[in-house]
Amino acid sequence: MPLVSIDLQVIPWINSEGVSSLISDSINMYNLNTNVWQMFSNNAEEYWYFPEGIHVEQFDSLFQIEGDIVADTAYYFTDKELWHAIGNVVVKNSLGRIFKTSELFWDLKVPPNTMNAFYTNRPVRIIEPDSTYIDGNEGFTADRSLIKSFFYKTKGEFIIEESPDTSQQGIISSDSIQLQ
Repeated sequence: MPLVSIDLQVIPWINSEGVSSLISDSINMYNLNTNVWQMFSNNAEEYWYFPEGIHVEQFDSLFQIEGDIVADTAYYFTDKELWHAIGNVVVKNSLGRIFKTSELFWDLKVPPNTMNAFYTNRPVRIIEPDSTYIDGNEGFTADRSLIKSFFYKTKGEFIIEESPDTSQQGIISSDSIQLQ
């Protein structure tokens, strides 16, 4: 019987359907749900591919949902620990703030309380629980909790509460805004 050569750059080495998986990374726990989960390996890097969408929930130590992310398509680059979500990306954080964009990167290597864990240069709409919103026309960056965020080229409807001594606070340019 002749040997058959398989190109692992084109054909997944694992193909799973109807997946619901609980994943732990020693800090957080995630519940991952997808219709199709494919794993690829090539000389450059190993990655996971979710061609029919993905839903990931993040839990705290008491299994309370801290946030979730939904996208039409997603990639996870295992060596880089980087998620790339594409198409109708919707993320909800622990405060109920909803982020909507067409593309989002989630870098798991970024330390807590630092920016750039989540980022995109695509337009993003952030909807607050009180229904006010901010549009970041050239994207945003945020920390791992999606609590501290910085938006580029902003517009929208939002409520700003000024502190008693605003003269001591930094000035934010009119084309960007930082939320905390």
